[in-house]
Amino acid sequence: MESYLNVNLDYIDKNIDNIRALKPNKLFCAVLKANAYGLGLVPIAQSIEGKVDYFAVARLEEAICLRKSGIKKPIMLLGYVAYNEVDECIKYDVDIPIYDLSYAKKINDNINNQVNVHIAIDSGHGRLGFRENQTDDILVLKNLHNLNIIGIFSHYSTADEPDSTFTNLQNERFQEILRNTSSEFNFKYIHIENSAGSINVKSQSNMIRVGLALYGLYPSVDMKNKVKLYQSFELKTHISFVKNVEKGIPISYGRTYVTEKNMKIATIPIGYADGFLRAFSNLGEVLIKGKLCKILGRVCMDQIMVDVTGLDVNIDDEVIIYSDIYKEANKVNTITYELLTDIGMRIPRVYIKNGKIIDIINYLGEIYEN
Repeated sequence: MESYLNVNLDYIDKNIDNIRALKPNKLFCAVLKANAYGLGLVPIAQSIEGKVDYFAVARLEEAICLRKSGIKKPIMLLGYVAYNEVDECIKYDVDIPIYDLSYAKKINDNINNQVNVHIAIDSGHGRLGFRENQTDDILVLKNLHNLNIIGIFSHYSTADEPDSTFTNLQNERFQEILRNTSSEFNFKYIHIENSAGSINVKSQSNMIRVGLALYGLYPSVDMKNKVKLYQSFELKTHISFVKNVEKGIPISYGRTYVTEKNMKIATIPIGYADGFLRAFSNLGEVLIKGKLCKILGRVCMDQIMVDVTGLDVNIDDEVIIYSDIYKEANKVNTITYELLTDIGMRIPRVYIKNGKIIDIINYLGEIYEN
């Protein structure tokens, strides 16, 4: 394999244990949306099902995929569910969010069996949810008998920041809605803490929802001293070509880089079609033989060129992409979440358990073989 993504399942287990230790009395919901943040939905779910209480995904197709792969634990959708998808949610025992009264009524009136529901609260994130002045609308939901309301949840927007003022305000709003509605509903699941909140915030919830931290990344570098996380993935590739060039040679599209001296340049078979952002042009760095090597010129669809001057390198030598994913994300004004979830489907995922490779998933190979 010229490029591949190692996924260490043992490290994910350790991350669950360490985060659980912070909130030992709370249920643990593992967030597996976006193909488990790019690392592989089914292998990770199957590996950790015995260690968690709940799964959360963003799309119905993800939930169905989990059910068809044998996952039995509860699954909830975090985002919009189309009206014509609700029967499928019932069929596959998938919980849905409700965040608007008219939306709820239409769902209730168009299904013949109950669907499990978590009431979504917008406590300040501004995405989906009833707001604090909509308590009356929330209370109407108790009359919609096809909606089996089992949970209520919200989502922090700044729990990864040192200043907890707004997070505290979100907690207050969420608790106020709970006080005003709990007598009418039997909420089995109460959840607001995301990865950052699970590490950084105390709330009156009984379940935490952990996404990024599950995979060993900190929502912010400020949290590194609060819990030990193990980065569970490593993106690797290999040198495909090495050449010596003289001063004045343009590199890649647009000639945005021209060699300033005699240089040794390596070509690497990874590009923006693999999710390696074009924004890294003339900016990003990769690790080769323990040295950071700068990208020269524009990132191509399938390849990049890097400066290996002074290094003894050859075709097939290993290259580590994102040796410091926090640093690389900062360079292009983005976040680790984006770099991780952007890793393309033509990069095979290699799963490691107890120090051994237990599975390799090649999504592109599956597409072509089918």
